[in-house]
Amino acid sequence: MRIRLNWRHIPLLLAAAFSLFPMVFLFLNAFKKKAEIIKNPLGWPLHWTMDNFVKAWEKGHYNIAYLNTFIVTGLTVVLMCIVCGLAAYGLTYMKTPGGGIFLAYLFVTMSMPIGFIPIFFMTVKLGLINNYWGVIIPYVGGGFAFNVFLLRAFMIGIPKDLLESATVDGCNQMRAFFAIILPLAKPAFTVVALFTTLSSWNEIFLSNAILQSDGMKTVSVAYLNFTSKYGTNWGLMAAGGVLTVIPMIVLFLSMSKKFVSGLQEGGVKF
Repeated sequence: MRIRLNWRHIPLLLAAAFSLFPMVFLFLNAFKKKAEIIKNPLGWPLHWTMDNFVKAWEKGHYNIAYLNTFIVTGLTVVLMCIVCGLAAYGLTYMKTPGGGIFLAYLFVTMSMPIGFIPIFFMTVKLGLINNYWGVIIPYVGGGFAFNVFLLRAFMIGIPKDLLESATVDGCNQMRAFFAIILPLAKPAFTVVALFTTLSSWNEIFLSNAILQSDGMKTVSVAYLNFTSKYGTNWGLMAAGGVLTVIPMIVLFLSMSKKFVSGLQEGGVKF
């Protein structure tokens, strides 16, 4: 079967090529020696080597960094889904006083910039420096409003008759959420989980300020080990970049269909 290329696809292909170029550039330079990178940064590696990955793994302490990142990301995703899910459930199905005002408040907070300095000082006062919760709580707070809107948009499409029938059968609100809403809203929760995973994995500013000890650093902070005031080893930088982004690329490619379907099914409803 012949594939016909529509001229409208050309801008999309150019945009895709433009987006992929940094990844290709990073990947190729990760397998080059330092002298070859300086001499031919855009070319194909003449002598493939894994030395950069070995050195980057050791210098960046990626075994510890991966563990810390998985713990922070995993706890953030679980807490985000539960807290935002319950909030969206209450705003959708429960007639509470001030629900509309709270919804408007969330909408306004989405346009406000995050104040990192107040967050840092509050973290210090709470004694959460070098503590996973010192970054997990701000991560959840930062994505709370958007994810509540996203989940609520999906829950609006779930018939209320299901909840009413469950209530008649003696099902309480908490059980109704976990037994009925959670399975039906799985596509929306998948989107929330992916958004939260990507943002938590890539965040560097807050984690660098709060997780200060070497044993608490995440992969994004470990990546900073390859730069110094005396110079930069571009081979280690490239290898460290590959080690940092590969898990997220694999995750997104494996979940891309569910991600797109979750966004389509949720729509934007207020």
